Amino acid sequence: MIRKSTIKISYANCGKLSLLTEVFDEAIVVVNKFIAQIWSTRDFNSKFVAFKVDTWLSARLQQCLGKQALEIVKSQRKKLKRTMPVFSKCTINLDSRFIDVQPGEGLFDLWIRLTSLGRKLSLKLPGRKHKHFNELTTTGWVLKQSARLRKVDDEYYIDFYFDKHEPEKKLTGKSLGVDIGYKKLLVDSSGIVYDEGLETVYEKISRKRQGSRAFSRSLTERDNLINRTVNRINLSDVNVLIAEDLKNVKKDTRKKHRITKKFSNKLQRWSYPKVLDKLSRVCEIMGITFIKVNPAYTSQTCSLCGHVDKESRSSEHFKCTRCNNTMDADYNAAINVLHRGVYSPPALA
Repeated sequence: MIRKSTIKISYANCGKLSLLTEVFDEAIVVVNKFIAQIWSTRDFNSKFVAFKVDTWLSARLQQCLGKQALEIVKSQRKKLKRTMPVFSKCTINLDSRFIDVQPGEGLFDLWIRLTSLGRKLSLKLPGRKHKHFNELTTTGWVLKQSARLRKVDDEYYIDFYFDKHEPEKKLTGKSLGVDIGYKKLLVDSSGIVYDEGLETVYEKISRKRQGSRAFSRSLTERDNLINRTVNRINLSDVNVLIAEDLKNVKKDTRKKHRITKKFSNKLQRWSYPKVLDKLSRVCEIMGITFIKVNPAYTSQTCSLCGHVDKESRSSEHFKCTRCNNTMDADYNAAINVLHRGVYSPPALA
């Protein structure tokens, strides 16, 4: 299992940050030089680049950037795209030769020293640990030797990676189904609703200008709420968790469902892939088998008699047109998800 934890490193003085900006700017140029050379020679099968380019960056850093360029080219080829890719992201993949993590005191309890960048640069940048980083370092996760430097909206970050052996899957326990929704984030097959007011956050995001810092902060708030909501689920006696394999739910929603442009905008901020990813990671850590099932008609099927009719569901209410079974629509869907995973399980997620 691999987990990522991000530390902000923008607390250094202007001089150090200016030097770091120079490194990022030159790295983008160098990666594109490597891409151009690889693309022109059509050498797509190598595991590393055997040439250098004209730059003031160190030979070591050129090796890392060359490997990064090769991965970008291979990705472009895998997507069957014929045009040469252009690298524009401010990201640099580094290994242990460049990074030395040192403990600190007081306000900055972490210091990251970057060396071997070129021009004999040595940058010591302050950082602050946070809850997620501390949890990983104190619960058996091992810090890997690789890391990634990133620049986002003039802020600098370093992504650390932690590794841990995956536990054996539980052999005993109960199966639990969950319905993932927009208004109520999660409802399980025992009828418990898990929601932290995400609909209000979607509304807030829809009012922000895309690309602004306020927009970015709102997305972070959404992601934190999703994590907090999923962490509330009691899975201690569960050995199989079943969820809907949601794909392209938001595609052409206005045409298919005749909803307003305003609601469509809010719906675009519903991040069900993040919910599924969080559920998968929690199950991985706890040794729970995670199954994703086809979501078709789970909201239109009666969980009691099995009758399928779209007229049975009305907003958040479900009343079967055959047997008159009446219940919360999302609870009904969660039971159907459970039945679909238990009685006709697909391939494991």
